[in-house]
Amino acid sequence: MAADATARPQGRTTWLGEAGATLALALPIAIAFLAQMATIFVDNVMVGRLGADELAAGGLGANLQFTPLLLGMGVLAGVAAIASHALGAGDRDKAAIVARQGLRLSLALSLPCGLILLGMILVLPHLGYDPRTVRLAQGLLLWCLPGIPGFLAYSALRFFATAANRPRIVTIVAILSIGVTALSNYLFVYGSFGMPRLGVPGIGLSGTISCWLQFLAVAVYLRVDREFHAFRVFSNLTRPDPVFWEILRLGWPIAGSYMFENGLFVATTLLIAVLGNAALAANAVVGGLCSFTFMIPYAVGQAATVRVGRAVGARQAAAARRAGYTALHLGVIWMLLAAALFLTLPRFLVGLYVDLSVPGNQPMLAVALTLLPIAALFQVFDGTQAVAGGALRGLKDTRVPMAICFIGYWLVGISAASLLGFWAGYGAVGFWIGLALGLAVTAILLGLRFDRLAKRLGP
Repeated sequence: MAADATARPQGRTTWLGEAGATLALALPIAIAFLAQMATIFVDNVMVGRLGADELAAGGLGANLQFTPLLLGMGVLAGVAAIASHALGAGDRDKAAIVARQGLRLSLALSLPCGLILLGMILVLPHLGYDPRTVRLAQGLLLWCLPGIPGFLAYSALRFFATAANRPRIVTIVAILSIGVTALSNYLFVYGSFGMPRLGVPGIGLSGTISCWLQFLAVAVYLRVDREFHAFRVFSNLTRPDPVFWEILRLGWPIAGSYMFENGLFVATTLLIAVLGNAALAANAVVGGLCSFTFMIPYAVGQAATVRVGRAVGARQAAAARRAGYTALHLGVIWMLLAAALFLTLPRFLVGLYVDLSVPGNQPMLAVALTLLPIAALFQVFDGTQAVAGGALRGLKDTRVPMAICFIGYWLVGISAASLLGFWAGYGAVGFWIGLALGLAVTAILLGLRFDRLAKRLGP
């Protein structure tokens, strides 16, 4: 397959032009992420009808299964960066090899990710949880195991489609998955139409079905679409190639960064739990609001990986810098808007989660209202670090960013949160100030790292 010059960036000359190109790529990605959040909401609502204990077990199982999936997805994120470089250089042959080796790597990663999940299943009874909760969560995780290869293969194809500037198929599939999840839950959680009534474990089966259908849908599209068919993604899948190791070398630090960030929020939640149910519930509400607004800069960060990577592949240094800086601007602008909402509509936002007229919710409301102003500042830093990390992946720089994430999230974030929350006595407010400090350090260091490397690209 000959190199295709039309795949190279065209060197947009204005900020608005670059912003438009970035948003055109980022918005479908963001919608897909929001659709994934909607499927989680559907799971919670449907399992919640079984009772509070079942909802707790479902939440526990869902949180545990996220860790190995996040690790695998982080490693496969290298597909987007390497494929973007190849397409920017007009090397469609290399891009096709990246897609194939990404699929091979997804299969290889299924074993360690499955073993991690199996280890969680075995350890769960020894963590002090209620035995019935453990049994239900274990059932959910067991049904999740067969879905791991499907999820990872889908992730590899999703990253390739994004690198090819064609993320809309992923968006469509993610939206359709909401209905698939609801139907599967109706069948297997409730035992409708003669299907076995699995209860909470049925959530795991529904997830497995959804993962495989998502993979199959994107795979079929890549075969029948004229532009994607030319890549012959599914040919010669058994043939090894050094690109396999290139993806792995680039991807494992991305997975490390994901785990440091995820671990920061998990650890903070565990620490806040010591303060009581009101603080824990407020943390969940404010964290949920932040997760929702975070989807936009997270998507912009993935778009930055592609825009920067394509420009570097085409040896357009100025275009690479412009792509990275513009993405950072967009991330900050969005998060400033989100921060304004947090500051001006705090009671309304909390009311989206709980009934504010219920007297029992007042302690939680009081804590949440103290956290939202901090979360407003937190938002700007969180969005900046997400976009800066994505831009650096476009430069194939992942190991130093991983070290920066460790320093910011753990050496600064957790330390500051613990000191302010416990030692200084600020409680939940102190923990969130610590989070904001950790994210601020991470955002500043990642931003400076991108600026330094971008300037080294040349004129």
